[in-house]
Amino acid sequence: MISEYLAAINSPMALIGECAGLSEAELIDRGFSDKEAAEFARLADTYFGRTSFSAKQRAARTTALPLDALKIIEVHAQKLKTQRAAWALREELCRLNVSTSEIEKRARRRVKEERTQKRAEGVRLTRRTDDLWTLTITAESDLVAEINNHVSTVDDARRVFAEGAATSTITTNVVLTLDDMVKVTHGEDEVTLQLTNGATITGAQLAERALADAGLITLIHPVTSPVNLYHTRRLATWKQRQMAMAENPVCPWPDCHIPADECQVHHLQPWLLGGETNAENLTIACKYHNAVNDDDPNAPPRRGRLERRPHEGIVWRPPWAR
Repeated sequence: MISEYLAAINSPMALIGECAGLSEAELIDRGFSDKEAAEFARLADTYFGRTSFSAKQRAARTTALPLDALKIIEVHAQKLKTQRAAWALREELCRLNVSTSEIEKRARRRVKEERTQKRAEGVRLTRRTDDLWTLTITAESDLVAEINNHVSTVDDARRVFAEGAATSTITTNVVLTLDDMVKVTHGEDEVTLQLTNGATITGAQLAERALADAGLITLIHPVTSPVNLYHTRRLATWKQRQMAMAENPVCPWPDCHIPADECQVHHLQPWLLGGETNAENLTIACKYHNAVNDDDPNAPPRRGRLERRPHEGIVWRPPWAR
């Protein structure tokens, strides 16, 4: 029984092919759960249905990837704007012979590359028939973050025009790995540094800008996590929060770009389940993803959860992962 099940999920194209042409209701009648019926109906329509990209479809059907990997590919293919891009992603990933985790990494990277458009700096004014207009500024991330530091409401904008505003010194956390620090101090190849307010600056820009006394530079070591509170208290210290923000300058959930400055501290193993308030057990997450995270690993998975993996750091574990 187990061998038959593993054979089906590790070489799923034959099973998906048998589902081609069947409705969700018919699949349920044959023993699928409603969720499984919906998933297999979509997979069958994708890999065996009619498409303008039949050559890519045929190539994808020869894959040796397991069912989990195909589901991950579909999740990311749906994020692309065109069917051409989606089928290019399927064809590229389906011919690989790598782990499901590696498929997820490559899919996420390819989608990010596809979504990244070359934008030009500029200011656009949108005029409307009512008295509310919109001003859009596209510029380097550190400049936009600087503007947002002074102007987060309309009243702030009025105050800046009335009183003016000076360029602020950096008081966010600059994330600097040991390798990057060596390059910056020795003037080697240009290094891009991540700030916890979501912006990025180059090593040269860091050297040019004066850091306030309250400014922070966190050196990231790939192994150690030195600040621990164990189970003596639930809330992270200020220092632990800074370390968690430095490790993940934005929310680590896939495709979430909320900067760490606006995120919450999250226990990877929940405090209520014995999780300790140690740097190794802490990360940051935006308010939304902190709330929907599947905290209890023994409960039925719904949205997935954040976890720490050796040599990878904080990653999202999808609900379907084994």
